[in-house]
Amino acid sequence: MKPVDFDKGKGLLPVIVQDAVTGEVLMLAYMNEEALKQTAETRRACFFSRSRNQLWVKGETSGHTQRVKEILIDCDGDTILLKVEQAGGAACHTGYRSCFYRTLHGDIAETAGGRVFDPKEVYGE
Repeated sequence: MKPVDFDKGKGLLPVIVQDAVTGEVLMLAYMNEEALKQTAETRRACFFSRSRNQLWVKGETSGHTQRVKEILIDCDGDTILLKVEQAGGAACHTGYRSCFYRTLHGDIAETAGGRVFDPKEVYGE
């Protein structure tokens, strides 16, 4: 039995990305087999973009790379956890440290913390 079951997710599995030192959850992304293989070989986080239908290495454009310290698989083999060293201070493409920067209060989402970078300066618009 393979430790990672990509068949369950029809070729894509969710990946939780966590700061290896603080334990903070930085983002959620997806991997196919090729992305996992590349991540394991290079120790740089590589994901599969569902919107672009292609592989992407975290930080290719922004410079905010993720150096993979550990790769863990859940008990069912259908979820991946990456413990990473986040370079550049931000994991989120919107400029925040974590993609989970909003706190929900009823129907209102309140922003917690400030941006680490301006996405217009990094990605252009």
